Amino acid sequence: MKKILLTLATGLLAISSMMAGTDGQTYEPVGDYKLVNDWIISRVHTGELEYNALPFANNYARRATIYNGEVLIAQTCSPLYTHQINDTTTEMQCVLFRYDVKTGEYLGATPLTLNGEPYASTAQSSLLANNIGVDHFGHLWLAQYTSESTRSFHLYQVDAQTGALTSVGELIKAKTQEEVCARIDYIDVMGDITREEAQCNVMGAGASSDLIYRWHAEQGSDWEPGFDGTDYHIQITQFPRGWSAANGTNSEEVASWGYAPFVKMCLGADESDPDTYYLGDLFWIDGFFSAPALYMVNGDMWDSFNAVENWELQPEAGTNGLTEFHLDGRNFMLYSMKQYLGDGHGCQANIVELNADLELSSMEKYWQIPADSLGHTTDGGIRIHSLEAIPGVDEDGNEYVTILTYKCQNGFGIYRMGKNVKPYGGQEPTYQKGDVTGDGKIDVEDVNAVINIILKTKQAGDYPGKADVTGDGKVDVEDVNAIINIILKV
Repeated sequence: MKKILLTLATGLLAISSMMAGTDGQTYEPVGDYKLVNDWIISRVHTGELEYNALPFANNYARRATIYNGEVLIAQTCSPLYTHQINDTTTEMQCVLFRYDVKTGEYLGATPLTLNGEPYASTAQSSLLANNIGVDHFGHLWLAQYTSESTRSFHLYQVDAQTGALTSVGELIKAKTQEEVCARIDYIDVMGDITREEAQCNVMGAGASSDLIYRWHAEQGSDWEPGFDGTDYHIQITQFPRGWSAANGTNSEEVASWGYAPFVKMCLGADESDPDTYYLGDLFWIDGFFSAPALYMVNGDMWDSFNAVENWELQPEAGTNGLTEFHLDGRNFMLYSMKQYLGDGHGCQANIVELNADLELSSMEKYWQIPADSLGHTTDGGIRIHSLEAIPGVDEDGNEYVTILTYKCQNGFGIYRMGKNVKPYGGQEPTYQKGDVTGDGKIDVEDVNAVINIILKTKQAGDYPGKADVTGDGKVDVEDVNAIINIILKV
C-alpha cells in the first residue's frame, strides 16, 4: 500500500470561505421566459486574485457536470493530493471539487480511487480525469483522455461521496497495432452505463482527424462496435465550412475537426421506446476548425451552422461545446459562442430557440450568458466549454431548466430559465442597468466611473459585470451616453 501524504493547501481554505455572487447583469424577458443568474464564480465577477487562489484555476480541470444537486469539477492529478511512491517519485491524485447548485457554496473535495488505490499519476499530462458526466439513469461517469498510441480505455462509474471508481467496461479504439487510431479528448454517453435498465452508446471524435468513434452495448450485454459491421470508427466525408474571422464570412470546407472536438448525441423522439430513445443515431460534432454540425449515424451531415445566415450567431473558432434542451414542449439549444479571446467578451454561451424540426436556420437568440464575460484567460488549448441544461419542475408545477456554464481557467455559474423563475430566496436582482457603482442610484457617479475606465484610471473589473452598459463587449463612450440617456429618461 502506498504511503499517502495528503497535502493541505491554502487554496482549499480559499474556496471554503469564498462566497459566490451574481453576475449583476440584466436579462430582459423574451416572450414568456425569464432568465436569472443564481450565482457565479469567475475571473470577471469574483476577481483575478481570488480566482487564482482556487485549486482548479489551472489547465487540468477540464470539464464540470451537475450531479445530485451539486456542481462537480473534475481535476486531473491535483498537486493538493500527493502520494509518495518512493524517495524520488510522487504521484498526484485526481479530485472532484463540489459546489452546491442552488447557492454556490463550496462543499469539499473528493479524491478519486480505483481498486482501493489513489487514482493518480506522476504526470498531470496523463489527463486521467478529462471527462465527467451523468448518464440518463443518474449514474456519474468518468473517462480519461487517450492519445493516438492508446488502443483502448476504461469508462468508469463514480461514487461521488467516496470517490471510488468502478470500471463499466473497456472501450476498444483499434483492434490491431496497425489499425489507424486517433487521439480522443472528449466523449459523450447516452443511456445507462451499467446496462441494467437500458442500452448505452458512447461516442468520441478523433482530434485533428476525420474519424468518429462509437461503442454500443445492449441492455444486459457487453460493449461492441457501434457502427454497422465490426467498426469502432468511420471516416466523415462531409464537413461544414471553417471560419475566417478577418472578413466575417465562412471560409472553405475543412478536412478535419482540428483540436479537441466535442460530440453530443441527441435523444430520440419517443421516450416510451428505449430502443430508439437512447440510440443516439443523430449527433453533433463541434470542432476547433468548424462550428457545430449535426450528423446521422452513417456519417452523412444533416444540418450545420452553414445554414445560419446571421453572422452574429456564428460561434468563434476554437471553442467547443453545446447541448439541446426542451421547455414547455419547445426546442432550445445552448452553445459555446465566445472563446477566451474576443472584443471585450470571453467564455460566453448563447441560448437560442429552434423550430419544431430543430433546424439551425430557424435559430432565434434569447440571451448570451454571462452578458459580460467569465474571463479572458487562455485555457492552453483545452477548447471544451462545459454546458448543461437540466429540466426541473417547481413547487407550483412550472417547468424550468437549470443551466451550467463552466470554462476551464475562467469560471462557472448557474442560471435558471423558465416562465416563473426567481433567484433562490425569492428576491429579484437589485442591480439596475446603468448603476455602475452599485449604490442603488443612476447618476453622475456612474458616468464618472465609466469615464475613469476609458481614461484607464480605473478598470472594468472594479465594477464587475456593470460597466458595459450597452452589452456590446466594450466599455467606451457609448456606455457613457447610455447612462446619460437613462438619467435624462430619453
